[in-house]
Amino acid sequence: MKRGIALCLAAVMTFSLTACQGKDTAGNTQGISGETAAQGEQEKDTSKTDAAQQKAETESEQQLSQEAVNLEGFDEDWTYTDVGKKKIGIVPWSMAQEFNSTCAETSKRLCEQLGWEATVYDPDGDWTKMQQNIEDLIIQGVDGIIFTAIDTVAASSLVDRVHEAGILIVDYDCCASEGNADMDVVYNDYLGGQMAAEEAMKALEGVEKPTIVMFEAEPSIMTSGLRNNGFIDYIKENHPEVELVQNRTTDRTNDGCYQWALDMYAAYPDVDLFFCNWGDCATSVWYALQSASATDVYVIGYDATSSHLEIMRNEGPDCTFYASIAMFPEVYARTCVQKLNEIWAGTYQRKDAADQVVIMPEVLRASEAADWKH
Repeated sequence: MKRGIALCLAAVMTFSLTACQGKDTAGNTQGISGETAAQGEQEKDTSKTDAAQQKAETESEQQLSQEAVNLEGFDEDWTYTDVGKKKIGIVPWSMAQEFNSTCAETSKRLCEQLGWEATVYDPDGDWTKMQQNIEDLIIQGVDGIIFTAIDTVAASSLVDRVHEAGILIVDYDCCASEGNADMDVVYNDYLGGQMAAEEAMKALEGVEKPTIVMFEAEPSIMTSGLRNNGFIDYIKENHPEVELVQNRTTDRTNDGCYQWALDMYAAYPDVDLFFCNWGDCATSVWYALQSASATDVYVIGYDATSSHLEIMRNEGPDCTFYASIAMFPEVYARTCVQKLNEIWAGTYQRKDAADQVVIMPEVLRASEAADWKH
């Protein structure tokens, strides 16, 4: 009897112990699951924190990059992107020309401000030399090229060669005729020609049948044609009484333009005004007329170079260098450099040949030269 009771008690105790162990195991399982869930939530929170921190660090780095780079001379609202080190070749028309040398030197300085290596090559107004300059840049494996095309028609095939080498190329002022560069930066030259004609007729107010000598457009230089066409169309439409004489010299140097002006004045002693479609030509023509004592003959120029401004300020508001259509080489330079940066950053891609950066010209007048702020 006692033995039976003892066996029953032992069985009860064994069952109780087993039940207790089962409760503890379940409790432990629940505890582990809770810890795992909490750990998962913590990891999620940590991931969110890391992502936010990474974003903040990226923004901070971009801000520091903006602050570290000297952006003086760039557009105030332009956003710079760090695209790494780049090697740039700059090929202007000729470093002997005031406008183009300013553009090239400014482009070089702005490239260097962005941490890029930049070198200027001088074709000296020779298309064959320009082709060789650009072929040399292809061999060197530069990253980008800034140039103005001496021969706008022939330049298109050269641009294709550059692209085949995997190099970006932007052109300014005189651009490849097929519009196949990575960007064209131009002024509205037809409008500029119209503005020049309007200034010419202001200068010749009261002259009944004026004679105007124009430096004839070069067939291979698209911009000279646009400027002259704007001038001619305005005169024909508004002042058909004007006699227009078009002529040019093959010697486009300063000395060549100087002699051309003397020859044209000798051939047309009653000329009232000269229109020259680029800066250095206008400067040379004005000095030639002064040397010939043709101090009553007006000049309308183009590019509004510092030489034009100096003449006007020295001669005063009645200067016979009456006006010059203003294009700004510094604007060309910074726009070209900015566009290269944007293309590499992936924030800009040219759509088609009609997609150009077109800048509006202004007018520098002798009567306002003293207050010219550009």
